[in-house]
Amino acid sequence: MEDKHVTPEVLLEEIERLREIMINTALKEGLVSDNTVKASQVLDRKLNELEEIY
Repeated sequence: MEDKHVTPEVLLEEIERLREIMINTALKEGLVSDNTVKASQVLDRKLNELEEIY
């Protein structure tokens, strides 16, 4: 369950952390690896959360 009390600043920090994880995973394993795709999906969900705030 997502926390409805997350501030935009905290969410932006988490998004940046997830983006770095996704990029590093893609560099190590390739763009279409399962881990890269999963990291991308997690990042997408957080970006959608941010969009709901704004």
